[in-house]
Amino acid sequence: MSLNFISPVFMLGLLGVGLPVLVHLLTKRQVTHIKFSAVYLLRSSHKKSIRRSRPNRLLLLLFRCLAVAGLSLSLAHPIFSFTGTGVFLASKPAANVFILDDSYSMRLTVDGKSLFNQAAEYLTDAIGQIPANGAVGLALASAPARRLQGWGADRQTLGQKIESTQASFATTQIGPAVKEALDLLESSPQEIKRIFILTDLAKNGWTEDEFPEIPSRVPPVNINVVDFSPESSGINRAAIQGIEVGQEFLANRRTVRIKAKIANLLPEKRLSRLPVSLWVDGKKIKDRWVDAFSGLSSEVEFSIPLQGGGPLEGRVEIGEDSLNEDNRRYFIYQPEQKLNVLLVDGDPNTVAHQSETFYLERALNPFASSTSDIEPTISTLAELPRRDIRKFSAIILCNVNELPFDYERQIEKFVLQGGGLIVSLGDKVDPGFFNKKLGALFPVTLDALNQVGSGDEPFRMKLKEKTHPALKVFDAKTRQQMEAIRFHSIFSSSPREGKNLSIPISFSNGTPALIESTYGEGKTILFASTLDRDWNEFPIQPTFLPWIQRWVKYAARGLGTIARKDLMVGEAYRWEDEGEPGFVEIPTGAFKTFAAADINAPLFKGTAIPGVYKIYSASKNNLKPAPENASTRPDLGASPIGFFTVNLDTEESRPQKISPEKIQKLLAGAAVEIIEPVDSLAAQADDGSFPLAGPFLLLAALALLGEGWLVRRE
Repeated sequence: MSLNFISPVFMLGLLGVGLPVLVHLLTKRQVTHIKFSAVYLLRSSHKKSIRRSRPNRLLLLLFRCLAVAGLSLSLAHPIFSFTGTGVFLASKPAANVFILDDSYSMRLTVDGKSLFNQAAEYLTDAIGQIPANGAVGLALASAPARRLQGWGADRQTLGQKIESTQASFATTQIGPAVKEALDLLESSPQEIKRIFILTDLAKNGWTEDEFPEIPSRVPPVNINVVDFSPESSGINRAAIQGIEVGQEFLANRRTVRIKAKIANLLPEKRLSRLPVSLWVDGKKIKDRWVDAFSGLSSEVEFSIPLQGGGPLEGRVEIGEDSLNEDNRRYFIYQPEQKLNVLLVDGDPNTVAHQSETFYLERALNPFASSTSDIEPTISTLAELPRRDIRKFSAIILCNVNELPFDYERQIEKFVLQGGGLIVSLGDKVDPGFFNKKLGALFPVTLDALNQVGSGDEPFRMKLKEKTHPALKVFDAKTRQQMEAIRFHSIFSSSPREGKNLSIPISFSNGTPALIESTYGEGKTILFASTLDRDWNEFPIQPTFLPWIQRWVKYAARGLGTIARKDLMVGEAYRWEDEGEPGFVEIPTGAFKTFAAADINAPLFKGTAIPGVYKIYSASKNNLKPAPENASTRPDLGASPIGFFTVNLDTEESRPQKISPEKIQKLLAGAAVEIIEPVDSLAAQADDGSFPLAGPFLLLAALALLGEGWLVRRE
């Protein structure tokens, strides 16, 4: 049981009571002094009257004192409680840590104001309620959860930090934020320790394995969860979950297709004719409408003709709702660039389909027109010295048993400077020639030819790596089709000592089928069978075309221009392409720099804002990468050397809320209470409290009435 007052007003009330009493005492003393100096007869004549009025004057004084005291105490807004003090007040000094949920779901707007702004205002008022002897700390709950302010800051500094804090575009991490709060409370000397979590109770932010164990103590840690979950007026209807961008070659047209996945977030309502728009290079290109059943996703597809070879920078948007941040998703797409590839036929034939390069040429350029992104050029060994290999991105040696004199040095230089070299084998290949002339380029030596005997099981490929850049686009069905292809002749090989190599594909007997390695700035790839029908059925299978195109583009460093990275907010970008990155233009237009290169590759961690990020070369500007995120700018006219996009994790968009029972379980060991924010924090108190302002005001009124009655009676 406790009684709380606002001290200055309470002192004013005491002064109001004491001043009339003091005046009365002084008056009494003066009357006593006059009694001994006045005329005895005058005193005797009025003695009876004075005695009769003295009780009335004392009663009048009492009424006046009660009126002044009651009025003063009512202005102090006292609270009487049987259960303790108010939510933010404490009978003893307390350590208070406030956790502010600044995730992007708190950007949801209700009645023209975001939930985050409501929580920030509430937090400012709450800190003002805490007595001067109470300690205050702050933590933020968006990923990664972090401590914003420890002990010792004055209230003005705390207010400034709260005012400057904005809701992020990241997801929620309540568990790690609670851990930060507990660590901070451990360093406080106060016996009473309390945590206030200001959040919208979005379910995805309460991951069970992220919560720390709350230590047992007496009294227990008190955790108040302030629920800012929106009313029915604030609804997040839908979100864009993902975008796929691809390029198709249809006869004589080049087309880019953009496919967006739209999620209906309403559990019991269908979305009808939800507007969806495509924006490219800042202009709206097309509009669509989509229907989505409750809780499910729908796809909408746009197709646009490709004009020019520059990158397409755009976004897909849906109609507005209470949370607009997840209503748009960004993409960047670099159309496939023309790759000139030299095909060296080691066994030409007058019958076209019997040539080593017949199927290969048609797989690389299936329409035999300029619309293809790969331009193959066929050359015999006799024609090879007249070819300028510097004009090609990759060279493919098909069943080659020899090279022009000293030509292997030109190929070594070609690969060393960034070219791609692919070698396929055949009946003309001499292992001795390969091991001697091309031994510096490949990390293996050829051993012997392996052939399937009559009635024996044929060799089949095994695609070992699912995440390899050249193989990751193939689904399970396509991989099964490739692994069903029969090979009856293959070459075995042995790794060279001290050489690095990768074997993403092997044969069913364990022999490497495809071996890749790096030489200088280029790549070399060895295929242990033929690329025609002499030793296998692969070239006549539907999967041969995409398979060989992927490997040619990979060897020629062409895949990097097709699939640009799509990151989530907060994920670091790792530079793995050619050239030295120096600057990143973030969506706000500012320029930042990469972190210093680690053992793998330079990193860029400043991905806090959704949008398209453009990478500029450092070497082109004759500058070294500065410390990460240092504000700088590349030279005027510098062109981007890479792109990547950053988008929201739409798990944060889901409207499901965590239940009170689940909160109690996650915060076991603490005294947990879920409360709702109120308009007047000054009136907020624990259950069982009773405000005394009204009774004191009534006491003052009754005292004034009593005074009037007494004066009138006399």
